[in-house]
This record gives sequence, C-alpha cells and structure tokens, in this order.
Amino acid sequence: MPIRLFNAKRLAEELGRGEVGLKTRVHYLLASILFGIFLGYSGLAQNNNSLGSWLSLYEGIAISIIAFVGILKAYDAAGAETNPDFIAEFTCLSVPVWVTTSLAVWGCYWAIGLGFQDTLVALSESHFQIALNLSKFGADFFNLLSFIAITLGEFIFFFRIVRLFPVVRGQ
Repeated sequence: MPIRLFNAKRLAEELGRGEVGLKTRVHYLLASILFGIFLGYSGLAQNNNSLGSWLSLYEGIAISIIAFVGILKAYDAAGAETNPDFIAEFTCLSVPVWVTTSLAVWGCYWAIGLGFQDTLVALSESHFQIALNLSKFGADFFNLLSFIAITLGEFIFFFRIVRLFPVVRGQ
C-alpha cells in the first residue's frame, strides 16, 4: 500500500476500513519522524535567527500548549479509551497532514519573506512601536514571521487531525 503524503482523507478512510497494515504504519511513523527532523534542522522551513531570544521562548511555550491541547482533542475525537489504535492512526494521519500543512504554511512564509524582504528589513529598522518591542525581545519582523508560521502551522496541524478522526471512525 502506498504512503499517502498528500491525501489525508483517503488515508483516514483506509484506516477506518482497516486496510493499513502494521508495516505501513511503521513506515508512517518513520516518515513522520524524518519529516519533522528535516523541517527542524534543514533551515528550509524556519528562520533560526530567533534562537535564544524571548520570542523563541514564547514560541516554545505556544507550540507546547497547542500540542498539549491538540493531542487531548485528537484523543477525544478518536474515541479515547475505546480506540486502541489511536497512536497508530494519529501517526499515520500526521504524515499527509504535516506534509500538506507545511507546504502551505512555509510556502506562504517564503513568499512573504522573499516577496517583501525589503519592506520587512525597513520595518525592522524603523521606529514603529512594534519594531521597538520586537528589538527588546532580541527579534525582528523576520523572527515574528517565523513565530507566526510555526505556531499557525502547529495549530492547523492539530485542527486538521481532530477533523479527520471522525472519518477514520466512519462518522
């Protein structure tokens, strides 16, 4: 059975019909981990200039809260204790959901970052209050754009996962 990188709904239907075997589920787990590592360490999907800044700390707190709440919501949507396959289903669904969400979010990030690069630099160097506040955090508008992309991407990921569990359950 092929890995569904771009079709989460079809994967959800296949999971619901019990058509995704253990070996394929392991491949989804591996793909999920490798995709996360690639995005986190490649530099293609984030601006690492904010590491060590206050904005980076807030980002970590925000995505931790989003992940915590998102996992609880997904667990409930999957049927909680009545679904012994929650982890496997979550892992499998995470691959196409992460791939498509990341392509959209980071595509927008790069389009804005490159398309408005001069504007973002000018805003960062301006005396607007938001620029001054960002500089107090050791950040600029590029860091803010990264913060928005990372937290929004995490939120969209869990939102989509929660909405797909009723499909897995055949509802």
